[in-house]
Amino acid sequence: MVGFLFFILAVSPVMGQDGLPALIKKMEPSIVVIVTYGRNGSMLGQGSGFFVDQEGDVVTNFHVLQGASRAVVKTADGKEHAVQNVLAEDKEGDLVRVSVEISKEAVRPLPVSAELPEVGERIIIIGTPLGLDRTVSDGIISAVRDVPAFGKIIQVTAPISPGSSGSPVINMKGEVIGIATFFVVAGQNINFAIPGERIVKLSHGHGVTLSERDEGRIKDWLASAEGLYTTGLRFLWAEDYERALPYFVEAVKRNPDHGAGYFQMGYCLAKLGQYGEAIESYKQALRITPKEAGIHSNLCAAYGKMGRYEEAIESCKQATQLQPDFAEAYSNLGWSYQRTGRYQEAIQACKEAIRLKPEFSPAHYNLGNSYAVLKKYDEAIDSYKEAIRIKFDYAEGHLDLGAAYFHTGRIEEAMVSYKQAIRLKPSLAEAHLNLGMAYLRLGDKGSAIEEYKILKELDRVLANRLFNLIYE
Repeated sequence: MVGFLFFILAVSPVMGQDGLPALIKKMEPSIVVIVTYGRNGSMLGQGSGFFVDQEGDVVTNFHVLQGASRAVVKTADGKEHAVQNVLAEDKEGDLVRVSVEISKEAVRPLPVSAELPEVGERIIIIGTPLGLDRTVSDGIISAVRDVPAFGKIIQVTAPISPGSSGSPVINMKGEVIGIATFFVVAGQNINFAIPGERIVKLSHGHGVTLSERDEGRIKDWLASAEGLYTTGLRFLWAEDYERALPYFVEAVKRNPDHGAGYFQMGYCLAKLGQYGEAIESYKQALRITPKEAGIHSNLCAAYGKMGRYEEAIESCKQATQLQPDFAEAYSNLGWSYQRTGRYQEAIQACKEAIRLKPEFSPAHYNLGNSYAVLKKYDEAIDSYKEAIRIKFDYAEGHLDLGAAYFHTGRIEEAMVSYKQAIRLKPSLAEAHLNLGMAYLRLGDKGSAIEEYKILKELDRVLANRLFNLIYE
């Protein structure tokens, strides 16, 4: 198996269900409605935001103020206050910080946490969806993903609708851990939040007025290489690589020296299985930023997918030389060593990755693969168990754990692992093959035939292999 990495509510132990209304009541005065207007005075739209300091600065999404010549914030008491200046922008992260004409006594700022939340952590979002003032939705953190060349993005189960853009995502301690950003992909509401660590980096400057910011300049920016790149990132967050790719292609056409654009082109192409084209895009990125370790690591992965293992090894070595603490590069290096039969070097590279990043599931998985090839099945079992402890929905990890159990004669445990792999990924043909073989080992020919029937629809070659074992 390939181990490359290309770079319901639960009651909180801190705040029980009974304390939730009190938390919401405490937070509400800090949330504002943002209404924007065009040059002709007509209303453009509405979003949400929150006070971030005692001076009255408000943070919201960059796109909430897009095209606005004037804006006001409405506080919980129904009063309106003019937005004065845009103090800081993070276009890539869809964030903006503005100053507001308001007395300090009327301001209730919210604390912002720069720490990333835990998956499964309970949160609430207070915003103004569809024009309804201060509506509360709740849910959990469903994922914290690392987007290459961007950073972390938080996915939440709480609904985010038009008008909720800019709403604070609040944990049960009353801290802002992110800011909601509304984004629709393929007709579905994919619920994202920009982490608090980016919010705290929005510097406090003198800024410019909305009229100075100018609607025309924003439109020009959206059509520029940077604007196209940023739009592509939105689709990348949602893992919609097919729709993201054209934006990166157009970005590098408009700016042939846009290194990040070439990198993201390569990333999307690799995710779409177009590894040869991905390699060329990564090479272009390296032409512009030759000392970027992440590009070398992803180039290593693409070479590996093409079976060009020696080139993969050299690229990963380059990545680790440039960034000695780059766990992902060591993991990819270990995989490449394993594919060339250099198992001891593979084991050492994976162990280094684990030393640098103990909770990095792919490194444990790759380590298990090297042990398995050397028939050190007990060590392989331990590594696979660690991989799926960290990432339980790792279907391939369950599959190979089952294979290691099978080789040690622990057939029942192997079957449990194979069934778990199938539950997580029903189309995983190897799991159906292995489960069928386990049934045969136990003398259950009927169940093996059922797996054969499923395999016929997934992989004819593997189905024929199981058929031959059933009727040999």
